Amino acid sequence: MANTRRYYYLDCIKIFAIIFVVFNHTNARGFFLFSQQMNSPLFYFYLLVSLVCKVAVPLLFMVSGALLLNKKESLGVLWKKRILRYTIIVIVFSFIRYLFDLQYYNNWNSFTLLGFFRYIYAAPMEIPYWFLYTYLAALIMLPFLRALATKLSEQEFKYLIYLQLILTGILPIMQYVFRMGSVDLSVPFVSTDVIFYMLLGYYLHVRRPDIAANKSIVRTVWILAFLGLVITIAMVLYQFHLTHVLSEQSSQTFFMLFTILPAGAIFLFFQNHEQKLKSRKQHLFINFFAPAVLGVYLLEEMYRILLLPVFTWLLPLVGSFIACWIWVLVVVSLAALTINVVRLIPPVKKYL
Repeated sequence: MANTRRYYYLDCIKIFAIIFVVFNHTNARGFFLFSQQMNSPLFYFYLLVSLVCKVAVPLLFMVSGALLLNKKESLGVLWKKRILRYTIIVIVFSFIRYLFDLQYYNNWNSFTLLGFFRYIYAAPMEIPYWFLYTYLAALIMLPFLRALATKLSEQEFKYLIYLQLILTGILPIMQYVFRMGSVDLSVPFVSTDVIFYMLLGYYLHVRRPDIAANKSIVRTVWILAFLGLVITIAMVLYQFHLTHVLSEQSSQTFFMLFTILPAGAIFLFFQNHEQKLKSRKQHLFINFFAPAVLGVYLLEEMYRILLLPVFTWLLPLVGSFIACWIWVLVVVSLAALTINVVRLIPPVKKYL
């Protein structure tokens, strides 16, 4: 039977990740601030923070793999408990967002049910809620992923990790530096982030939880993570040197190089601190934010729009970077508070 013990470090990873997910959506106010500060001594710091925030979604996938791939459920339970639940969540919150947009843009005359269902598949919803669409696909594939995870040997897990480093780290650099063109070596379990990171989370949490206590391995992972970030920064600047373009889209060409390394390092860091998360104050903090992470993701874009005056007011006082982080933390806190209040309604709690 699957272990039902609660792991507070996984909750902490979720909280860490959702904060950086929100920061990733702040555009030039925070995430893309580095492009406007190229002559600033803080340019590399701003760029580094933007790179680190890219581990947020992989960490959420890793937590899902750690929690779900070791469970045993029938297809009926899977569809009723997980897939149907997330489908309902997507539809309900898409409708809320649809109404929000109509109100915000004063466009109530265009309200139709057909318009709403088109809206679900259009950019306004598909882009901010892409994580849920991806996660739904992973849930549908869950029986196969569970079988795969439990059957992979230690050597095969390591092989999977090495392939990830090569195909998503080394190969893209070679293609660009040596002008090799696009070499499409798509390996499903490696190239598909949701599958790979769920398997990695399972591996570190279920198969090899001892790695987090091995100081030598953890130190090596952190060193490699730092080197990976340095190489990524070098590639971003190299591309800019060649193209003289540093748009938000073009600059992210290499942002996901070696993401596995900082994601793994951060996961191991929190995992190693599981035994230290014992105080009542820590549990109060975790119990407030962790169950609300999904809801924060669903609400954060609307709250960012509504709470933009927080950033605007702080901007001349503390500068864009600090103002952005305060804005992000206010958004996350108020969205979590909203979700916790809504979860007091019994029928709602089982969905959120």
